[in-house]
Amino acid sequence: MQNLTQLQHFKLVAREGSFARAADLAHITQPALSNSIRSLERRLGFQLFERSERPVRLTPVGKSILDRVDALLFEARNLDQMLENLSIGKGGQLRVGMTAVFSTSLGGPILAEWHARHPDVKLNLIIDETTRLVHGLREEVYDFIVGDARDLREDIDDLNLIEMPPQAGGAFCRSGHPILTIRRPQPSDLARYRFAGTHFPKSVARAFASFVGRQDRAGPPIVAIDSHNIAALRDAVAESDLILLTTSGCVRNQLALGILHQIPVELGINGVWSVVTRRGRVLQPAAQKLIEKIIEIAAREHDHRLHSYAHQFAIRR
Repeated sequence: MQNLTQLQHFKLVAREGSFARAADLAHITQPALSNSIRSLERRLGFQLFERSERPVRLTPVGKSILDRVDALLFEARNLDQMLENLSIGKGGQLRVGMTAVFSTSLGGPILAEWHARHPDVKLNLIIDETTRLVHGLREEVYDFIVGDARDLREDIDDLNLIEMPPQAGGAFCRSGHPILTIRRPQPSDLARYRFAGTHFPKSVARAFASFVGRQDRAGPPIVAIDSHNIAALRDAVAESDLILLTTSGCVRNQLALGILHQIPVELGINGVWSVVTRRGRVLQPAAQKLIEKIIEIAAREHDHRLHSYAHQFAIRR
């Protein structure tokens, strides 16, 4: 391994053709620079400069390595810059896992605000169920994940969890849906329709089945369409009598535009998520900043301080 400082001195002398000018640029004395070059030559086993000539000229061997030295110093500077960027969260790459509902509900404002502060960090966002996300976290596929807190009750001794405020869940339907003609719909009114949703933990599915009086496992499924693609579910609900079970954040813009409406019935089911990291793992600064932004946006949603972009667009107009 060569001394990068000595290689930098070699490049300066080769470029300037003068030990004196190179020493000035290196902010050291000329004798110190000369000693640095001699030390490099002893290590390499050959002479780099013809010192008897003015300006100082490279020997043939010196010429042959100059381009390689220049490339090495360039890459060293790039590495220094990358390390500096990483230290302040301005570079690098993150791989983060989220559940479908959380990413749809809050992912937009989270990513928009975080990316504005960290435009040079590449983020790969993977959507999956909590149990598979946890497996990937343990395999170091992800820097961190956001998982359903109700799926994070067991076998978590090796994990650090930051639970976020609950997000309001509800039942949503299209404009003009027959159930909207009922002033105070009851669970039995909901039970006449089919539902769409995304991966309910077993406890939540049982609670909802009990709520609408549909505990009979032999009957039709409570959730007729189950998909991680919430955009497809929203479109299906907008064009049918399906009822979408999700958080209000997932349909924030559709509600603002009047495409979907919340059915006025209290389900008593909220979304609860946790940021999950491997215990003892050191995160990149950019990852820590993203976690902070996730927690901030979740708190704003819980406090009803997060507005739809449809609402903001209407205000600008």
